[in-house]
Amino acid sequence: MIFDHEKKNMKRFIDSTLTQWKIAPRRKPLLIRGARQVGKTYTIRSFGSQFDSFVELNFELQPELCTIFQLDLDPQRIIRELSLFTGKKIIPGKTLLFLDEVQAAPKALSAVRYFYELMPDLHVIAAGSLLDFAIESVGVPVGRVQYLYMYPLSFLEFLMALDQHLLAKEIVIHSIESKIGDAIHNKLLKLVGEYLAIGGMPESVLCWKETKTISECLLVHYSIIDTYRQDFGKYAKKFQIKYIDLLFDNVPTQLGKKFKFSNVEGKYRKRELSPCFDLLATAGVITKVFHTNAQGLPLGAQINPHIFKVIFLDVGVTQSILGFDLQGWFINPLQEFVKKGALVEAFIGQELQAYTNPLRKGQLFYWQRTARGSQAEIDYVSTIQEKIIPIEVKSGPG
Repeated sequence: MIFDHEKKNMKRFIDSTLTQWKIAPRRKPLLIRGARQVGKTYTIRSFGSQFDSFVELNFELQPELCTIFQLDLDPQRIIRELSLFTGKKIIPGKTLLFLDEVQAAPKALSAVRYFYELMPDLHVIAAGSLLDFAIESVGVPVGRVQYLYMYPLSFLEFLMALDQHLLAKEIVIHSIESKIGDAIHNKLLKLVGEYLAIGGMPESVLCWKETKTISECLLVHYSIIDTYRQDFGKYAKKFQIKYIDLLFDNVPTQLGKKFKFSNVEGKYRKRELSPCFDLLATAGVITKVFHTNAQGLPLGAQINPHIFKVIFLDVGVTQSILGFDLQGWFINPLQEFVKKGALVEAFIGQELQAYTNPLRKGQLFYWQRTARGSQAEIDYVSTIQEKIIPIEVKSGPG
């Protein structure tokens, strides 16, 4: 955990994982996976300050860089030409080489494995807003790279971004058996209300910290939404875009319940919508919460892939898609918790993902009795120290 009172940077829990990777004796190149605008580039740039030199390449902004990787994948030649192109020395053991938007240069993604095999002392990180599609297309040999997964800021990271370091630390160290004082509890509820309105997208959080103006944060949400829509054409076929656009708007309306393609507006068939739904999941925009029997470990071995709920990437952006009025979260958060139970449930799912070990992709599960007519359901099922833990989200007054 990071509770830094002095640093002005937006601290992320993944920072400590990056530091451990830097000094690991059997280090592999890193591929940072996560949806657009969750803070990948900012985090890596900040991490770059720990090195003697930092070289950043962006294959979307500088497409001519792609030609350096076309001739062959020899690391020595590539590093020499990259040094000449950037005017910076790239020294194994002292330089962090950052390949950003690497999905625009499939050959560069393929080259990452050879850095591990032939130049293991060089610190290499690759990232991209649509990296998962490139990985599916190009393929990366198992054992040659290491993955790290990033999500929007968690509530604890939100507190630290707002300089509420003591509160964040108290949540972590406070004994579950003892009660938090009413004054502190009410302050935390107010801040949870803020988080549910603003969400965890770094730009939105920074906007809130600097302006404390809801309308400004909404503009950030709308910009993010527009950016995601603009991405549709980058990973979907032309005839699929209308389906993706429809699903993008519909997913937030089905929070907290089993997702049904038949509830999507319009007379479309599941076979038309399902592949597009999976594209949104690959892009990291939505997450499936799979039904599991929860009869043993691992939970993922007992799922029914056809039964799932779904959450959107971020609760703040979700509400902007739905057109919700965010004022209530600041005026009376307790009432909003009751009124918007499905959104609070999505918040818990977002938190569970954010605190997953970043070395593996976070998976979410729920349980529901499958007997006809039964309403029994547990919102989330997780594991702690090889024990199955049921998590029930209550939206009424506690």
